[in-house]
Amino acid sequence: MTRGCKAPLKALIEAEQIACERGAVHLTPGRRTNPFDLIIFEEHRIVFVRVKRSVSHFTNPFEILYQYRRDAGRLHRVPLTAVSARELWVMTPRGKWQFFLIRHDSIFEVQGDGTVIPPVALPIILSEPVVPDTSLDGDTVGDVSSDDV
Repeated sequence: MTRGCKAPLKALIEAEQIACERGAVHLTPGRRTNPFDLIIFEEHRIVFVRVKRSVSHFTNPFEILYQYRRDAGRLHRVPLTAVSARELWVMTPRGKWQFFLIRHDSIFEVQGDGTVIPPVALPIILSEPVVPDTSLDGDTVGDVSSDDV
């Protein structure tokens, strides 16, 4: 991973190709203080994208906020409206991409086309089988059965 103000050129070239599949793309001339590297004009929204390189894969979206807190903070300054979105794209050393949607109060991992990856529901494993308690189903005292009538 490079340090300093050198832009991730290889990542930017690949990011532009991925972005072209989503819509029209406008590259912003790079300075490291710019909040985004490219803008995607999709049919129903505008996406502001910051492109980064990483030395590892992120397993939790909140790791992105820790590792790239300055970039996420700058991207967070872009106004968020009903027709705009902010994404942070990260290229891992093996050439794999991870995409993160940054909202006002949350961050989600998304697919390359911008759709949100649903969180995995973990199964709850119980040590004993649960037996329903039928003693509280109703009061049987004073009931009249059809045999008594």
